[in-house]
Amino acid sequence: MLYRIKIHTNITLLLLLATLVCAFQAQAASRNLLPRIPDIVLEKGFSENFLVTDCKASVKVTENDAQSTLDVSIKNRSPKKIKSSVKFRVLYPTSENQIQVRVNGKTIRYDRKSPRYSFELESQASINFSLSARTNINYSIDGVREALRKEHQDDEANKGKKFDLSGLMKLFEREKFGKRFLVGALVSKWGVFPLEFEKVQLEISVPSDFALVAQEPEKWQSKNSGRNRVFTFTSLDGFDGTVFLPETDREEFVKTQKILNSSEFMH
Repeated sequence: MLYRIKIHTNITLLLLLATLVCAFQAQAASRNLLPRIPDIVLEKGFSENFLVTDCKASVKVTENDAQSTLDVSIKNRSPKKIKSSVKFRVLYPTSENQIQVRVNGKTIRYDRKSPRYSFELESQASINFSLSARTNINYSIDGVREALRKEHQDDEANKGKKFDLSGLMKLFEREKFGKRFLVGALVSKWGVFPLEFEKVQLEISVPSDFALVAQEPEKWQSKNSGRNRVFTFTSLDGFDGTVFLPETDREEFVKTQKILNSSEFMH
């Protein structure tokens, strides 16, 4: 009897965790499908066992696309050996040939159908990932549909799950589209839970008519460089969710995000 209760409790906890993850993903879906710096998503292992010892990102945003380079070192700070895998998340690439991945300095093939890499890390050992990609910054409803389709085709292939896109698409009915570029979590567990960072250096160059929308704008430094504005960031947190977009779109974008993230809209 006790064994059955324990199984039932474990199943309930797992279902609750899955529900919470889905809720987080749905609430952040609008923001998460903005054109962005490519992400590294850990798929196995407890997030507290990993430490991002160094994170550098360099981005050049032009009129229609962005050239991004992300260089990350991740340490296993647990007392035991860890087996894990990462997913390289690249939204709206201009071409698959424009995506380059290196692991510990060695180039590996990027497979769009299964953009993953499995690895093992001894206690206190580190692994380095370098990801470079040219992506489109023109955010559109058609682009969102295509990104959702590919994301969940990939999930179905790896987890055997079916997914109905109509539920997520309703989140975008109020979205205003245009040129957008997001700085996301950069490194996270499941794309939901961010890791702890020990060192961060970000440099984002955008056209001079672009503005910044951030939760903590005071942590960003900026300077003019010809026809561009260069933003730099060196704090350990507060970069996730920062969006660069044309100044003329800024006010409407902020209003729309407040609606999409409101409890009235989500319920």
